[in-house]
Amino acid sequence: MQRRDFLALTAVGGGVVFASALAGCATRAENMSGGKAMAADYKDFFFVQLSDSHWGYQGPANPDAAVTLRKAVATVNALETPPEFIVFTGDLTHTTDDPVERRRRLAEFKSIVADLKVKTVHFMPGEHDASLDRGAAFKESFGDTFYTFDHKDVHFIAIDNVSDPGAKIGLAAQ
Repeated sequence: MQRRDFLALTAVGGGVVFASALAGCATRAENMSGGKAMAADYKDFFFVQLSDSHWGYQGPANPDAAVTLRKAVATVNALETPPEFIVFTGDLTHTTDDPVERRRRLAEFKSIVADLKVKTVHFMPGEHDASLDRGAAFKESFGDTFYTFDHKDVHFIAIDNVSDPGAKIGLAAQ
């Protein structure tokens, strides 16, 4: 990927992630095996992370809000090398107190991203998607708000820190 292409992709609300032998894994693998890790042991991969599309937003901060999500989908679909998966990391939609409007926005978002030419897509809620109803509408559209998955020997953890306003992730119970 050329630098210009990378910058264009990040400008539409996301990022491209290259996981290449993940920092520290070579040393750990060598220590665990008692010997030298072989290059063939590493499974490089490439995925795309998109965040904060805020579908449904209207205002001067993003005057093109009605088209940026579609642009992001088109940009990902045009990548010379398609990503192995995509992760949407929160604030898929813009917050609204109206539960009917919230569900409409989530449905529109889901319809737009259905055009992605990537088989595996993961979704994590942001506070705009899940805080007002403890994730109920998000779960109806996308399933669990927290989960794990593995890809090429890397374990990913999606943590929901927005559906429960009292949640204290990483803190011991008092």
